[in-house]
Amino acid sequence: MDQAFADNEQLKNYWQLCLNGDTVAFGYIHAALFEGLYSYAVKILKDDTGADDAVQELFIKIWNKRSSIGRLEKVKPFFFTTLRRQLLNQLRDNKPKRLLPTEMAGPDIEFSQEEIIIKKEYDEGLKEKILHVLHALPERQREVIYLHYFEDMPLAQVADIMAVNYQSVQNLKQRALHNMRSANLFTLFLLLCTAHRFGTV
Repeated sequence: MDQAFADNEQLKNYWQLCLNGDTVAFGYIHAALFEGLYSYAVKILKDDTGADDAVQELFIKIWNKRSSIGRLEKVKPFFFTTLRRQLLNQLRDNKPKRLLPTEMAGPDIEFSQEEIIIKKEYDEGLKEKILHVLHALPERQREVIYLHYFEDMPLAQVADIMAVNYQSVQNLKQRALHNMRSANLFTLFLLLCTAHRFGTV
């Protein structure tokens, strides 16, 4: 069985228990999703404390509204989608009024040194090259790469979170990977994503 499918089924079971008021089940969901949601919030807000507060607020809101939310088929994407909307609204509210709405179209994802895991035998300079290429990507391409490769989400779920159709996400992914290939970093990038996913160093 595909691990992502198995994880989703477990989260669905926990969520069903939450609908009946099971706080222990909600604690399991919190434990499973908090780290990923927090990392995503940090990338959007660029503020560790603000990110922690935002994610805690998210969990409180979802718990309080669980009855109106009802049954969920995709628990993790729902939490990420709701968080994304919450954070973008927060950023818009905090922006000077002179900025146009289009200037806040999406989050400005940045990758950290820690996320680009380099084995000791690799040239440390490659880390800088990969970070440079990633940060040179347009914002939407960066978000697709982060959610798909670093949060291990299928493209269909990424499309749900970003509120765009599947083909748009596929196109954004292909353009981003084309830039990696052009910089001769594509294979190493995929290896590093695998290392990040499984926690190898």
